[in-house]
Amino acid sequence: MRRGEIRFWVLLVVMWALPLGLAWGQVQQKPVQKQPTAQEPDLDKRADALIAFMDKYPKSKLQPYIVAAQQTLAYDFREKKQYDKLISLSERWLKFFPGDLQTIAYIAEAASQTGNRQKYVEYALKIYAVKPTGSLAFEIAAAYKASADEARYLEWIGKVFEYPEYAGDFKLRMDLMDKYMGEKNLAKAAECAQLTLKSLAAAKKPDAAAEADWQKVSNTVRWHCNFTIAMNHYQAKRYAQAIAALEEALRAEVRDSGFYYIGLSQWKMELIEEAQISFAATELLKGQFQDEAKEYLEKLYRSQHNNTIIGIDKVYKKAQAWLAGVRTASK
Repeated sequence: MRRGEIRFWVLLVVMWALPLGLAWGQVQQKPVQKQPTAQEPDLDKRADALIAFMDKYPKSKLQPYIVAAQQTLAYDFREKKQYDKLISLSERWLKFFPGDLQTIAYIAEAASQTGNRQKYVEYALKIYAVKPTGSLAFEIAAAYKASADEARYLEWIGKVFEYPEYAGDFKLRMDLMDKYMGEKNLAKAAECAQLTLKSLAAAKKPDAAAEADWQKVSNTVRWHCNFTIAMNHYQAKRYAQAIAALEEALRAEVRDSGFYYIGLSQWKMELIEEAQISFAATELLKGQFQDEAKEYLEKLYRSQHNNTIIGIDKVYKKAQAWLAGVRTASK
């Protein structure tokens, strides 16, 4: 070891005191006492001294002790929540150890804490390349979503779906379904609805949730997914498929919109009598489609009964019987 290097190292020992005191004591075969706190330099000076030593002596035999000191210093920055300083030290340290996952993890964490999403993703990707996990993929996806980088978010949420621990997370799929519905992209929304239903089948009731509450949530999800699938079929003029999906939705929850679109689909298929019953059922539920359903029902009924509504009560009776059966099936 060169004399200049030894002098440099001794200076560092005085600065770092603990924990390098123990390591240096082992090298010297005698203990080194901890310096009084008042005599210890601030953490910034420790960081500069560490980097300066590595710059000057990158292959020193004392490197294990330098590494230990850097790890302690990085930990101190983290504990004190001095995240900017932690990033500065760690990024400079990577010049000497570019594959050090602990240091990379420190940068990612500090970047997350300071709201620097771009830097977080940069270093999270480095970790994922070496140790891919579902939770990290989810965090990366969330960072892209928060940054409004939709393409990368969709790419990474797709990766998340591949991990078994997220198989039952139906809300993730449903969020995508809602996104596409908002964009009026029914084809993509229907794809996500299918994924959501598959995920719901794999989901387990949370321990803290009551059985009745869990069943209510499950039924609501089934309704929305099947209704979304039905609307995609309806838009594509696949009316028979639309009716099948709507009937599946009504097995989950009884809603007037389900009967209303069944009626419209039947009308498109020229199933006039069936459409009348569907519109009557819609009206009886007194929901948002009540007035339109009544108008369509009477229009169709008049077209078959000399422009009168005499005897229309028979249609309502059939609708009531159908509603009763659907309500029983949906319980």
